[in-house]
Amino acid sequence: MRRRLWIPLLIGGVLIVGLFIARSGPEPELASERTAVVATGPLQVWVTGTGKVQPAAQAELSFKSAGTLGELAAEVGQEVKAGQILAALDPGSLDASLLGAEADLIAAQRALQDILDGPTEQQFAQAEMGLAQARDDLRIAEYRWNNQQEGRRASSDTIRGAEARLTLAQIEVDQASAEYNALSGLPSDNAAKSLALTKLVGARADRDSALRNVNWYTGRPTEIQQALLDSELAVAQADLLQTEQDLADLKAGPKPEDVASARASLRAAQAVVDQAQLISPIDGTVMSVKHGIGDSIVPGEVEIVVADLTVLHIVTNVDELDVADTAMGQLVEITLDALPNLVLEGSVAGIDLAPKVGTTNTQYPVRVELEAQDILARVGMTAALSILVADKQEAVLVPNWALGFDPEKGEIFVFVVDGENRERRTLVLGLRNDTYSEVLSGLEPGEILSASIEDRPRGNGGFFFGG
Repeated sequence: MRRRLWIPLLIGGVLIVGLFIARSGPEPELASERTAVVATGPLQVWVTGTGKVQPAAQAELSFKSAGTLGELAAEVGQEVKAGQILAALDPGSLDASLLGAEADLIAAQRALQDILDGPTEQQFAQAEMGLAQARDDLRIAEYRWNNQQEGRRASSDTIRGAEARLTLAQIEVDQASAEYNALSGLPSDNAAKSLALTKLVGARADRDSALRNVNWYTGRPTEIQQALLDSELAVAQADLLQTEQDLADLKAGPKPEDVASARASLRAAQAVVDQAQLISPIDGTVMSVKHGIGDSIVPGEVEIVVADLTVLHIVTNVDELDVADTAMGQLVEITLDALPNLVLEGSVAGIDLAPKVGTTNTQYPVRVELEAQDILARVGMTAALSILVADKQEAVLVPNWALGFDPEKGEIFVFVVDGENRERRTLVLGLRNDTYSEVLSGLEPGEILSASIEDRPRGNGGFFFGG
């Protein structure tokens, strides 16, 4: 997509251009200075592109099963209606795979009927049993969680009893230790010393056991233990809520969404069975018919094409630099490659918000509708498009070759001649095409512009438009 930039020839009648030629030996002639008078006139900016003529809608119909074409009720050019049967396979030639489709259809019908009939007594009984079990599981989880928390593992009497046993056990350890220490001077194989050691080891084991009991009764779960307890409780709570909801759903009867889903499955199964027929989904015109009665049909092969020719359109891709200027309803001139001397008119009817994928440049699809559905325009024809994105009838115009750009200041400027004086003038521009630019401020009609080779800086900046 590129801009087609056009201005009426009358501007050339207003514009005055002077060329001064400097020669130097055999060097070619060069324009050393150009001048022009600032004028007013119309200015148009066009965006161009190409595309193919397309119908408003098109349906490609194909059989899903192999067989022999037994019925054909369509011919090229025929007008058809949505829902009209256009072709059918010979029932005697249908593929065995349709038997599976028939079974799927029966299953879908049964599933829908089961939903409409509602739950059975057995389903109610199973749901109530599940609810009772979920309640028991929650009670157990709550009991385990509560009993493991700090201060809840044992009663105060139990804790006092455990602490008393710990005190007695420590006394036993102290006594056994004293007895053993009293015999420390004896050989290790002495019977009395061995008996004292055994008594000491046993006393320490009893003391350690009593200490563990006290610590457990008065302690709290570890982080991992608490996380497991929390998880078990949460699962039990969720299970109870789910079983309660399941029972409530059974009592409430079939949900509308379940009925809708079952009906959709039934329609899908019915559609597979109906693949022995080709039915037009749209109002339109038959564009092509591939086979005749008695011909063998290959599954998936396009058999009949139906198109809605009431509104023809063309899709072209507009560059991101131009799409901001493109708007709904803009005039479009259309030239068909097959009819280069005929210009049709259309208008912009759609601009995609997302760019086209797979292009090197960022481009946006734009849909153009033909204003008059000329019988000469046929689907598939290649067309050249010109979109009028700007049209100003009275603008102050300056030729692009007279414009310069100062990158340091970010300014666009020209040189204005007044007698012997040349003044640099900063401009504010509006519309612009390859030849002319609209001046919003900085110039008045009738002023004389000048540009010369000497005006072009050797460093940054300079004149940047052709013309």
